[in-house]
Amino acid sequence: MASFIEDPRVARAVSSIASRSEREPDVTVLQKTYVETGILPQLENHNNQILYGRRGTGKTHVLQVLGQAFEQNSGSHSMYIDIRLLGSSHLFTDTTRPIADRCIAVFKDFLGLLQSRLLDIATHPESDGSGLQEVSDFAEYIAQKSVDVAKRNIKDTSSAKSTDGLEASLKGSISGSLEGGLKASDSHEKATARQVEYEEALRESLVFSEVHQKLNITLAAMKVDHLILLIDEWTSLPVEIQPFIAEFIRRSLFTSNRITVKIASLEYRSRFTLTDTDRNIIGFELGADIAANLDLDDFYVYDRNREKVVTVFHELLYKHVTSDLDPGILTEHNIKDATSFRVRLFTEPATFVELVRAGEGVVRDFLGIFSAAFFKALTTGRPKIDLHSVEEAARDWYETDKSTSLSTDQREALHRIIQDVIGSRQTKMFMLSRADADHPMIQTLFDLRLLHLILRGYSDKENPGKRYNIYALDYGTYIDLKRTKAEPQGLFEVDDDTESKDSDDGKQAPEDRLVPFKDKRSIRRVILHTSVFDGLQ
Repeated sequence: MASFIEDPRVARAVSSIASRSEREPDVTVLQKTYVETGILPQLENHNNQILYGRRGTGKTHVLQVLGQAFEQNSGSHSMYIDIRLLGSSHLFTDTTRPIADRCIAVFKDFLGLLQSRLLDIATHPESDGSGLQEVSDFAEYIAQKSVDVAKRNIKDTSSAKSTDGLEASLKGSISGSLEGGLKASDSHEKATARQVEYEEALRESLVFSEVHQKLNITLAAMKVDHLILLIDEWTSLPVEIQPFIAEFIRRSLFTSNRITVKIASLEYRSRFTLTDTDRNIIGFELGADIAANLDLDDFYVYDRNREKVVTVFHELLYKHVTSDLDPGILTEHNIKDATSFRVRLFTEPATFVELVRAGEGVVRDFLGIFSAAFFKALTTGRPKIDLHSVEEAARDWYETDKSTSLSTDQREALHRIIQDVIGSRQTKMFMLSRADADHPMIQTLFDLRLLHLILRGYSDKENPGKRYNIYALDYGTYIDLKRTKAEPQGLFEVDDDTESKDSDDGKQAPEDRLVPFKDKRSIRRVILHTSVFDGLQ
């Protein structure tokens, strides 16, 4: 019998793994492939929350599963909203248009999607039809609030005649007539006439209290106790309008105890708050209006909790591949669980661990590298995925998916970090002061998954009062150095006179060169300064 990897049905299952959750139309598949990391219990509540996470970490997957969990509760309904569906091209690209027009148009689209979802709930076969009239009234209210500028032509005509300045009259028409006069008598006359045409712009606006009131009336009539709005792709909104949309949501929705808002976003591309010249806050006040303490990246960091992360990805891969396989196929290959699945696919446990390391905690990258490694092994006649297949796949993934989108300056910035961190210090990790963590280049490389955040807010005893973030360079940046003298070993190297107990020659064994997080004696040797980016945009 052919090996598990050679079975064409398995190859089709691997090929059909959806790289993006929104491309999977069947929510039950998302539920079957979901692996709990501890994030869902922290979201399954009626608090307004922001869920951070870089692209590919599974934010959409979490929101979809969370929505289904809420639907199990009587009187609760959820609504998934992809922000990319809001607005129109001219509103996003024409920055010359007044920002009020752009914001109101986007929020009207948001309310339109909300009304559509309410209509679906009210007309569901299991519904008794309660609230249909209120849903219709809400739709009519949205339609009346047009963002288009209503223009009307104004024509002013005026004439004046005087007898030594003692007689005058005024006549005007504004889609009608208006007359007036002041009169005296004299025999010497002179006359002047003037006509002016212009347009008057009338704008209608949304009143937050009206939106709040009409939504509450509608939900009450529909017997909906809780409506959970799951907002995804927040950063697809232009950054300049994000605080204003947040303000609209805060005033219209946060004031209702029937509505809960959960937002998935990229931390460094989000702008939820704006402070005006009078120090008034526009948008969300993080912590007070909405919690923002959850980040999916924190749950997949290999170097923070290796055993747990390997277990999570082990289960995740098993579910993603087998969800599209007939149970009989698994029986044929004697696969009963995730462990036997791994044994059939990988040459040894260390090969799978290397795959986890290569994914750097990003689910989409992990699945992409796995798929490439699978087909490399298959096309080269290898019965299982070996270490060489994983490393080849990781190298290709880095070259074709990650580094290709870099600008010239971004590529140079990454090169400088590699030279400084790997080249000079032979480590893959470095410290960066919290003050420098907001540097645009650091944020960009982090968003592009070329830098990975290992630990936030480390306090150094040698520099009291100063805190650091710990970052790691991407696996792809040093893969060609693996098993060479130049291979980066880790973050902190112990002092040169420290000897390893387990090394026969008294020198440090490679696995001992890593200093545990509690012992950071050589911290000053791995601090990166943003001056390395001088001269770059």
